[in-house]
Amino acid sequence: METKRREIHFLSELRAVSCIAIVLLHTFYAASAYAAPGSTAHLAAISVRNLMMWAVPCFVMVSGALLLDQARVITYRKIFQKYILRILLALVLFSVGFQVFDDITGDSGLHLTTLLHGLQNAVTGQGWKHMWYLYLIIALYLLLPFYRKIAAGLTKKDSYYLLGVYFVFLSLIPMLQTLTQKSTAFYLCVYSIYPFYFFLGDAFFQKRIFQKRWILALLAVGGTAAMLLLTMLCEKKQTASLSELLTSYAFPPIALQSAGIFGLMAVKADRTPKWLSWILRQIDQCSFGVYLLHMLFLKLVLVVWKWNPYSYGGFPVILALAIAVFLCSFGCIWLLKRIPGLKKIL
Repeated sequence: METKRREIHFLSELRAVSCIAIVLLHTFYAASAYAAPGSTAHLAAISVRNLMMWAVPCFVMVSGALLLDQARVITYRKIFQKYILRILLALVLFSVGFQVFDDITGDSGLHLTTLLHGLQNAVTGQGWKHMWYLYLIIALYLLLPFYRKIAAGLTKKDSYYLLGVYFVFLSLIPMLQTLTQKSTAFYLCVYSIYPFYFFLGDAFFQKRIFQKRWILALLAVGGTAAMLLLTMLCEKKQTASLSELLTSYAFPPIALQSAGIFGLMAVKADRTPKWLSWILRQIDQCSFGVYLLHMLFLKLVLVVWKWNPYSYGGFPVILALAIAVFLCSFGCIWLLKRIPGLKKIL
């Protein structure tokens, strides 16, 4: 029981760290709009963005580790009444809220159709870009009963086979097609990289795949180094196909980097200090809300106020902005979760 509790704490801590990484990713990417393309400042900002791409895959891997765990009782009722309903409510709430923000800060101002436009964005996915993650989660939830049946019967050999097939068809082949601009006739019936991360998280959590630290470190360091070198190459050559790959969660270096980071966290020898573990668990409790809300602060500062961080010091100032955005988002979500009804959504 104590071992299981520590493993759950590890997932909570990893989700908190991933949440922080996502705020860093979005902050540096948004700030890069103020840097001249090809400049050192632009390269630095884009490099931070690309090096943080592991965060979303790790979020999905944590979900896979938790939801595919056969020790959990998950019924159809629970999937729809608890999991999917929560995401749908969050989708509507934030789609409408972001539309209100856009109209208030834009030229048109609030009008009678603001609510309608917000609801329309929730259905069509035409709202703020980071909301795509909610549609992904709903898709995974809908197929969760079948994913759990698959995971329940997996052996070590099955896990390697399943993950290998997913990696080749959903990561490696798409990369080759993008680079060569030539398509292949071979494909999987379900064409998305995210089930790969879902099952990968479960495989690590259930210790069905390699646990050797040197292999995991090689994946993490190798993937990170590859992302950095390819980012520098892309900035120098301005290659459209490489730029597209560097922002794809299916890109093999991102997949390998994410697997290495998750695996290292899973098999770490020493425990996280109690004080740090407590802080990370508090962050984790607000991580979903922070993910949704932090873009509002970024858009307010960088788009509405048109504040140029490069006029005040560049990289250190952007880092300070990311910290400020995270703290403001966390504080707001922590307070909002005290409101009856919102706690279950956020």
